[in-house]
Amino acid sequence: MRLFDRPPRPIALTAAGQALLDRVTPALAMVEQGVAESRATAGEQSETLTVSHLSSFAVRLVPLIVGTLRATHPRLLLTLHEASLPEQLAALRAGRVQIGLVHTNTDLPLLIPDLRAVTIATGPRMIMVPAGHPLAVKDAVVLSDAATQPFVLPSGDGQTGYRAGIERTCRRYGFTPLPAAQANDTGVIVELVAAGMGVALLPWFAATDLPRDVVARPLADERCELVALTTPHAPRTASALIAAAREAVEKLTTAVSRSPATGADARM
Repeated sequence: MRLFDRPPRPIALTAAGQALLDRVTPALAMVEQGVAESRATAGEQSETLTVSHLSSFAVRLVPLIVGTLRATHPRLLLTLHEASLPEQLAALRAGRVQIGLVHTNTDLPLLIPDLRAVTIATGPRMIMVPAGHPLAVKDAVVLSDAATQPFVLPSGDGQTGYRAGIERTCRRYGFTPLPAAQANDTGVIVELVAAGMGVALLPWFAATDLPRDVVARPLADERCELVALTTPHAPRTASALIAAAREAVEKLTTAVSRSPATGADARM
């Protein structure tokens, strides 16, 4: 079969060549992974694990996971990449990462039959509002109460990813969110809320170490899941990272539930 188009046109993969590359790339990654695991078992080198995660995991959760994992697997070399949900799915399928950390909810289902999804923990979806906002005094917020508020949204076109999920949730409550700003980093989103740009929706584990000018409240009847995504042939160390993530989330959830600034009622 012809794999490349050649001059006089620029050299490029044919459809057959692209199909072969899509299959070969993860296969080669699995071979490299097998060699690395064999060497680690023989004591010739440290174990390695490449992990992708969302920006909402970065500030508190990732350091807790790494610290927990270091205690049980001191020879494990972790490589961490911050990436969006579509970027993580592409990297997993190409074999560039072995595990991805994401969160999902009713309005953002994960249709990924070629990947393995493991639920690490479940907790409330939170709405972040500026301190002094009328919604800040509520124990829990019904999302329709925010229908007239400007929203700080994740970057995106509203068709895929987390922005699409938030827009679907708002439509379920009878309104379309009014975008005031958008950003692709959770820390920036929180700072924009602190600056009074609008309100934002985030998972419960992002409600720690908030700026003094931001208050988080749980959304009534709205839950989300923290999920680990792996390939079917993920290395053995992936299960160790999932166990470390569960322990880290339990510590973080306890901190959130006890915080008077969040009003969260997060349960495992």
